[in-house]
Order: sequence, then C-alpha cells, then structure tokens
Amino acid sequence: MSFTMDAETEADALNAKIISMVCLFGISMITGCLPLLISLKWDWFKTGDANLRNSNQLVMGLLAFGGGILFATTFMHLLPEVDENIEHLQDEGELGEFPLFLAGLIMCAGFFMIYLVEELVHLYINSRENKKRNNSFAKPFKMRKSSLTSGRSIEAATAAAELSQMEANGKKGEENHLPLQDHDSVAGALRGLLIVLALSIHELFEGLAVGLESSVANVWYMFAAVSAHKYIIAFCIGVELLASGTKRWLSVIYIFTFSFMSALGIGIGILLVGGEGAEAGVYSVVLQGLACGTLVYVVFFEVWKGCNGLLQFSCALFGFAVMVCLELIVELLM
Repeated sequence: MSFTMDAETEADALNAKIISMVCLFGISMITGCLPLLISLKWDWFKTGDANLRNSNQLVMGLLAFGGGILFATTFMHLLPEVDENIEHLQDEGELGEFPLFLAGLIMCAGFFMIYLVEELVHLYINSRENKKRNNSFAKPFKMRKSSLTSGRSIEAATAAAELSQMEANGKKGEENHLPLQDHDSVAGALRGLLIVLALSIHELFEGLAVGLESSVANVWYMFAAVSAHKYIIAFCIGVELLASGTKRWLSVIYIFTFSFMSALGIGIGILLVGGEGAEAGVYSVVLQGLACGTLVYVVFFEVWKGCNGLLQFSCALFGFAVMVCLELIVELLM
C-alpha cells in the first residue's frame, strides 16, 4: 500500500513538473513576443525610428518599468540568494572563509566582464567602419590617377577629378550613415544578448529548483514563485529588444532562449532527482553572481540609459515596487 502511494505521489509530482515546463515555456513565449505583435498590429512602436528609445513615451515608460523589474530582481532576489548559497557552502566546508563580501565581489567581476566585452565589440565595430571608409576613398584616388596618366587633356582630367570627388563625397555620406545603422544594429543585438544570457542563467537554476522538488505541493509552489516574475521579465525583454532595434527573427530567438531555459532546468532536475539542490555547487553560485553583475550593467548602462524625467522615474519605481511586493508575498507564504 505504501509502495502504491509512493508511486502515485511520484507520478503526480512528475505530471506537475511536466505541466510546469509547458506553462513556463509557452506563457513566457507569448508574453515575450507580445510587444512585437502589438507593434505589428497597432503600430504603437515604430521600429524604423532610430530614436524609438528616446521619442516614444510608451516605450520609454515600459523600459523604465522593466529596468525597475530587473533592478529589484538583482538586488532583492538574486544577490541575497547568491550570498545565502555562499554561506551554505562555507558552512559545509566546500568554500573557504573570505574577508570581503564575496557575493558583491563576484557581482562586480560580472559587471566589469560585461563592460569589457561590450567595449571590445565597439572597438571591432569602429575598426570595421574605418576600414570601409578607407576603401571608399581608395577607388576615386585610382580613377583620378588613371585620368592624369592616360594622355587625356587637362580639361578631361579635371572633369574626371571633379566626378570622382563627387563620388567620394557621396560614398562618404553613405559610409557616415550606413555604419551608424550597422553600429546600432550590432549594439542592439548585443544588448539583447546580454540581457538574455544574464537572465537565462538564473532561469536555468530556478527551473532546476522546480525539477528537484519531490512533492506536488512544493512543485506548484516553486512554479508559482518562478512565474510571478518570469512572465513580467519576458514582456520587458520583448520591449527592450524592440526598442534597441534588434531584428524580429533574432528577437524571437532570444525570447525563445529565455523561455526555454526554465523548462530545460526542470527537465534536468527531473533527471537529477535525489541529488543536491540547484544552489549546492560552487560553479552555479559563481555563475549566478556573474549574472548579477551583468544585470547591473544592463540596467544602468543600457535599459535606463537616457531615461530622464518624472514619468520614467515613476515607472521605474513602480516596476521596483511590483517585484518587491511579489518577493514579500512569496516570503510570507513560505
């Protein structure tokens, strides 16, 4: 009888985990793609506008709100979790004592790591622009040299030089415009990638926490806790990708990646049932700490960049308050 009850309990828990996988993935995809669908149907967001982030009040408000969400997620949820896991590892003897605030130090390392990555990307983009600009001047110079040495008249050479100069000016105008678009496109794609990678690490561990639960009640509780902020963050990611000018197909891939990570974590947790929790390993703690630093950089240097005014402040504060209230509700229900 006991064996039958245990088998039924395991089956119910497995079913709950599978349902959680499907719901977390499906609803996150829907909420993440919702801003893209809205922009297509009602044209609320004009993605062709280069100043979308600074001219569209709705986008500016949503970005500020999303920044508040990420800000609260980082400092009210992720960082305390990393600090708690570090203390647990130190109590277990798996990690030595450290005189400094180790969680904060790892977070700062993640911040400067992403700072360096973005600077290297910008350096590559600028070098590519300079190479294109130099190539644009090389062709008119060759044409001018050829016209002077082919035995043509002075007038013909002068006309060819003037024509080549006009072409050079036209090329220069194009090169001054196109690289900026390329720069914005690559920077937008990088911004979206940074957000997704940082959040996906955390979502993977949250999915693991769900998958490693042994009872139906705990599975549903963890599912509710993860869902409380995952869907909101997915929507804010969609808005940020739209505002940064990321291509639609690339945005869908990013949203798919973010949505899939929790489901992947649950699947891995199902395979590892009976093992240690998702927070037990040193590597997972370090990755979560680095993710904190990544989110700090994204919030202050990307999402809130240019967000000035009381409207943006109010939206950011509201987003922060929403996540704090959700955290408070989760803690009270524990």
